[in-house]
Amino acid sequence: MTDALIEASTGRHLSVVSAPSGYGKTTAVAEWASGNDGLAWLALTAADADDGVLAQGVVDALIVGGERDGRPLALTRGLADPLRAYAEICDGLDAVDGIVHLVVDDAQRAGEHWRDGLLGMLAEQPPDNLHLVLVGTTLLEITLSREHLMDPGAFVGSDTLRFTAREIDRLRGVGGTGLDAESILEETHGWPIAVKLVTIGGARPSSDAATASAFLGDYVRDHVLSALPPRTVEFVLDAAICHELTPELAAAVTERADAVSMLDECVRLGLFLDRFESPQGVVYRWHGSFARQCVDIARKDPARYAERHRRVARFLENIDPLASVTHSLRAGEPMQARTTFMRQWMRLVMGACAAEVERVSTVLMADFPDDAEILAVRACATDVLGEHHLARQLLDRAEAAHSRAGGGCSTTLAIAQLFVADDREHAMAASTTLRSLLTTSDALMSDRAAVNYLIGWSEIRYPTNPTLPTEYFSAAAREIEASGDVGLWKRALGHLAFGHTWAGRFTDATSTLARITAPGPALPSGTGYAGGSTAAAAGLVSYWAGEPDDAVRQFESVLLSSGHDPSFTAIARMMLAYSAAEGADTAACRRAAIGIQEIPLEMLHGVAWPVFRESAIAVLEEAVGNGERALRIARRHLPIPDLPIIGVALAGVLRRGGDYSAALEMLRAMRIFAEVSYVKSSTLITAAVMRRHVGDHDKAHDLCEAAIAVAAGENVRLPFGHRETAVRRLLSEHVHHGTEFEDFIGRCLASDAAGSLSEALSGREKDVFRQLQTSRTLPEIARALSLSINTVKTHQRSIYRKLGVSSRREAVRTTL
Repeated sequence: MTDALIEASTGRHLSVVSAPSGYGKTTAVAEWASGNDGLAWLALTAADADDGVLAQGVVDALIVGGERDGRPLALTRGLADPLRAYAEICDGLDAVDGIVHLVVDDAQRAGEHWRDGLLGMLAEQPPDNLHLVLVGTTLLEITLSREHLMDPGAFVGSDTLRFTAREIDRLRGVGGTGLDAESILEETHGWPIAVKLVTIGGARPSSDAATASAFLGDYVRDHVLSALPPRTVEFVLDAAICHELTPELAAAVTERADAVSMLDECVRLGLFLDRFESPQGVVYRWHGSFARQCVDIARKDPARYAERHRRVARFLENIDPLASVTHSLRAGEPMQARTTFMRQWMRLVMGACAAEVERVSTVLMADFPDDAEILAVRACATDVLGEHHLARQLLDRAEAAHSRAGGGCSTTLAIAQLFVADDREHAMAASTTLRSLLTTSDALMSDRAAVNYLIGWSEIRYPTNPTLPTEYFSAAAREIEASGDVGLWKRALGHLAFGHTWAGRFTDATSTLARITAPGPALPSGTGYAGGSTAAAAGLVSYWAGEPDDAVRQFESVLLSSGHDPSFTAIARMMLAYSAAEGADTAACRRAAIGIQEIPLEMLHGVAWPVFRESAIAVLEEAVGNGERALRIARRHLPIPDLPIIGVALAGVLRRGGDYSAALEMLRAMRIFAEVSYVKSSTLITAAVMRRHVGDHDKAHDLCEAAIAVAAGENVRLPFGHRETAVRRLLSEHVHHGTEFEDFIGRCLASDAAGSLSEALSGREKDVFRQLQTSRTLPEIARALSLSINTVKTHQRSIYRKLGVSSRREAVRTTL
């Protein structure tokens, strides 16, 4: 601070130190003044607004402070005429050597028209050896706006005077508050008086020391606000009830057309308000300590205080409904708070605000303790937060309260039942009610997207048709896209992408995922209903495409992005086991085996999670060589009609173990999923290897071509992967038998486990290697790859050398 004052005073006749009260201006200037000779100090009082009194004070201060070599300035003591005083000061200063510094403390007390008097003359036309230092509140900047514009370096303001984290850390007593310097800085924004009060335990929200906090409130009222014009005080007290303000919100709460200019004026004056540029536009934020004291002062006028909160509640009702609820409660209008909450809650829970919804519903229950609908909402939010058993208890209470109130149809209760239910019959009844409301009622107009989500996910938990989730998710995405909320729309697309993978439509899933990563607002983070669906969808696309390493990365990200949702974390852990086994990475298998211990041991939301756990164990046991144990586990779960991913995985264990009939039994049991690409291709290729096994080669090739036709359309390569010895032998034969899908078969046969011999091949050699596994001749391969025949032959020789083979047939066999 001293350095800043030295810089502001060097080579200047006028310096100004201005900030709101409590910034330690006088202390800072006194510290600077202690190192200067020829210092005159005048502290103004309210009486000094009179020009004559002010002139007398200036002259008397200069007589004492301007003394040189024991001789005071030759001025007439008590001189009251400003013009005569100015002339004497000029003459008197001509007779002395060096600079005389005149500090006028609390200079704002000279009144709005001080520039017309002695101080104004000394500021406008200063004597050559006079340095005038004006110290006061931000009103000084208003009256000196021209000087500030012409020479901003002469002004020291609140930005310089406020404490930094390093300065706070050096203060005595900081450690005793239980807060570190950064926390205190965040609380006070460096406002010195607030910092000092925090260090004695008084001005922070958690404080038990009411005396210091009360002192700060008095200080804000008597020293900060009292120094401002009445119109500014009124504006501050109105606007400070919102910690954060947009220009539109400021206009709504203050009902002033000039709200934006008033906000900018507060910022310019250092009045505990900061201005930020956000992606949504300009935002203003009050300093916490100051705003709380202003709110306490405003609360002393209950009627006006309540009206301010009503204005904010009305403005935020559709923009930030949870904040609107809070303001309605502070306005003493709990029924309005409930109305706003019940109209918006579902969209918030299905988005990323479950924790806030749970908190607000708990607060509302203080006014509505037996409200069945609020209990139901709280049950839904609690369930999304991962506390399923507590959610179940809350739903039971809601159903009991609803029954006591006379029963009847309750949309909110039906939604909660579908959210929380573990019983299929219970959930399906609720789903039927909601489907009917979607088509026959306007009651769900504001929640249609959320209800479509909910029904879509219920179709995955209790499947009746694999295409229905996609239909409902698609409807929800269209509704949200029309609303213009791009971030929420991308979350909706994540659900839609997962629905596509559930239906085996991986091409559509890939297209939808590309829309999520397109330029624009990012996918919003936070705990939302079915969190992690986007990463899970991407993981499933990679898994079925036979790309286990990428699948592992995606499913690991699900564990980070799905919040508390046990559904997606359990799915991710199971899929990590599947992917690790497919990649034949021993370390990854070991990590996956540890992870599957976190999969629930009980049925939740109607899903048999223990089956997820056991299927993962079976696949991992097979991967590490315990084939017999894997087969025992797989046979124990015959059949699995409602879990297609698990059914295909366990059928794969059975097929690779040579039990083709059991594998087909498991696959054919999934009747409603029979046309889903990964189920259908797995069923057909299993039937094909079984026909080959019994010697029916023609039928085997017919079935193999049908399986490849289904798989190629959706890039389902997993059933033809490196572990599928019998399948790959059939594929190798099928290429020479004749097929329309040579390229797809080539890609399947070229996909090896990580660390296989083909990893030694270069990128172009791998391209040639894939072609060698088809029936194409070398000239045909050259045309397909746009290479010369000699280049293809060169690559062929390199491939043979690296794989340690001497013929095309031997090279192909390295993939079997």
